Amino acid sequence: MKRYLIPIQEASQAETIERIPVTDSPVGLYRKDNGNFDVVAEADDRIYDLGVRDAGVSRKSNGQAPVELSASTRGINVENLTSTNPILVETGPGQTELAKGEFIEITDDCVIELGIGVKIRANVRGTVDESESQEVVTKEESHRQEGPEITAYVQTAGELIRKEVEKEAVTECHTHIQTLYDTIIECPVDDQAYNKVESDMEHVLQRLDNKVTNATLSETDIADEFQHEIVSLTNRVESLYARH
Repeated sequence: MKRYLIPIQEASQAETIERIPVTDSPVGLYRKDNGNFDVVAEADDRIYDLGVRDAGVSRKSNGQAPVELSASTRGINVENLTSTNPILVETGPGQTELAKGEFIEITDDCVIELGIGVKIRANVRGTVDESESQEVVTKEESHRQEGPEITAYVQTAGELIRKEVEKEAVTECHTHIQTLYDTIIECPVDDQAYNKVESDMEHVLQRLDNKVTNATLSETDIADEFQHEIVSLTNRVESLYARH
């Protein structure tokens, strides 16, 4: 089973979309105490800058991050350890609010919201028994939830692709299309248009691979016709996932 986090950023501000793996070591989310309100994730002694600033996110307390995500046998545990501000976990049609000391085990994709407006997508990839529930643990109650769509992430990736196409940046364009392609492979949809979109994306990636590896071609060499093809394909992917 694969588990990872993806910060949700405005496309105009995001330069890359970095996946943060959730493995044997917990991932802590907190605001750095540097006066700039930078929000980061920390795992295995590595700091991931989430690219957002939010004074509403709590700082570390006695070396402990206020929010922690850890791998479970069925997915990811999301725990509010010390944050006095509630943590929202959006799953499907509803959301669960985690007060201090509460946690939820998720077995499908969700969006975690903390502070004033920091959003992080948590993805769970692997076989999970559909009869297993997602449970928020409190003293008295639990709630069943379902995973949300990946539409927002696909749209963000699409904006990044269009931005790099406009700049004719072959390497960066290839990177973002590869990320989007990996995403639709991991999250296929039951739609007759899916196979064609997947095939066309693979073809575009092969053409970009040739440009990246061919030393005789400029890294800013994306012909107008190819630019149109990439943008059109990206729009098709967004439309496909917006329907599901």
